[in-house]
Amino acid sequence: MSSTARRIDTLQTIELAEGMEIHLRVAGPFLRFVAFLLDLLIQFAILWVVVFLIFFLLPVFGDRVGDGFRMLASFFITWFYHVIFEVGSKGSTWGKRAFGLRVVNDSGGSVTVGQSMVRNFLRMIEILTPFVPLIAFFNARFQRLGDFAANTLVVYARPRIDPIIPGPPPMDRVPVNLKLTREEEAAILAFRYRSGGWSDARRMELVGHLAKLTGETGPRGVAKVLGMANWLEDGR
Repeated sequence: MSSTARRIDTLQTIELAEGMEIHLRVAGPFLRFVAFLLDLLIQFAILWVVVFLIFFLLPVFGDRVGDGFRMLASFFITWFYHVIFEVGSKGSTWGKRAFGLRVVNDSGGSVTVGQSMVRNFLRMIEILTPFVPLIAFFNARFQRLGDFAANTLVVYARPRIDPIIPGPPPMDRVPVNLKLTREEEAAILAFRYRSGGWSDARRMELVGHLAKLTGETGPRGVAKVLGMANWLEDGR
């Protein structure tokens, strides 16, 4: 997607091999961090329940066997808690599920066991290297190191349904004499069908990102973009 089209649309467009496009709402780093903290509390709770059960079984198995069970439980909960839930039908841990998030591959589908293991095992590197997690703040999909390595994304499980409120009808059809990419054409048409719910200031702000294409800003820029959308929609 071109930088111009990306600036006027907050959704991430994924093009599938069949030529179809899907739109994913990528979750930001802050919400993901809160979900991670909740998962961390859940992991501690599960571990304490397991330790509590092992304590009552010590007279049967003995201290050495009990210590072995505790070590195994700690290992599996630490390393495989996220993996088990992410490869399940929901695609999310209990923490992510509480905030309506899920993990998907870069095509929007379910992650494999291998992908989940890669993204979660690399988390240890991120924990030990304080500045590595900041990578998530400097890319459009908010991917951390583990996501880049595994080709995964964290998205909202339920797609946002924006009301379609067409903007004001353009006075004229404005021919587009430029060679536009599919993403740029889609962005112009999206402006036509979403701008009815925006304020005039918001419309002019977004039209400013298209100034290189239209040569106009402000109210004249809004009118020109609407006219271009009308021309594109009518099949030229």
